[in-house]
Amino acid sequence: MIIFSEKEHKYKHLESGNILKGWTSLIKNYTETFNLEKQAICSAYSNYLGPKYRGIKFGKMVDASVDELAEYLLSAYPEMPTHYIDEVKYEWDYAAILGSETHLEAEMKSYERGYEINPFTDEEFQVIKMDKQYDNQLLMDDLSNLPDGYYPELLVYDYSMGQGNTPVTMIDKCFIKGGVVWIDDFKTNKAIWAGKDKMMKGVLSSLYDSTEEKYKLQACFGAKLMSTFGFKVGGVGFTHVKDYNLNKTKFYLAKYDEYLMDKFQEDWKRIYDKLEIVNETD
Repeated sequence: MIIFSEKEHKYKHLESGNILKGWTSLIKNYTETFNLEKQAICSAYSNYLGPKYRGIKFGKMVDASVDELAEYLLSAYPEMPTHYIDEVKYEWDYAAILGSETHLEAEMKSYERGYEINPFTDEEFQVIKMDKQYDNQLLMDDLSNLPDGYYPELLVYDYSMGQGNTPVTMIDKCFIKGGVVWIDDFKTNKAIWAGKDKMMKGVLSSLYDSTEEKYKLQACFGAKLMSTFGFKVGGVGFTHVKDYNLNKTKFYLAKYDEYLMDKFQEDWKRIYDKLEIVNETD
């Protein structure tokens, strides 16, 4: 059985004891390295400098990496009080808590209603609630046996790799009918960045290294994992929940490129054992 520990932010295969790699561990191999400390510095200067920050970032430092921009700002404006950085980190931590609460709220409301509307077809799907030993666990070894319906927070893996050594993800909203799956993920960021200044790496080099593209790809990743159980992909996308308010949402439709996802799967099988394990986020 595979479970996800909210406390540790890790996926674990109980029988082998293996810590499995999830989406966050996988995608960092194809995107620009995210330096949390340097990004916190840049965000702090954005608050401190106001509009002047955008002039610097998209002016003289437009081609700079996050690390280079942070170093420039520290040298050019050393007078910024350090509490600006502390406030950014606190905001991020609090945002993660609010994001988890929003996911839980959406899940509980689905169970209370007993149904969920498929955003791709506008059909009403019955919510399927199965007995669980753990809050976040694999519902069954072979997910192709799942009954038709709607599944909130569905844990899925690559069936072709086996449970003990496989990439894993949690699909926020999964609709199943007649062997077809539709995937929708929740995102609670302040904003969805759609920049087109950088590309991803390797087999994903045709995609922009932006928040929007990564979230679309994450939903496609979940769909590809479901396809290893024989499901056909009916539709993929993600929903941006604004201000942690489930009544304020925007849906982003993604294109499921079967050829690209096949190449992505070939590559994750090749590099899986070399991937660094990191804390998994949504």
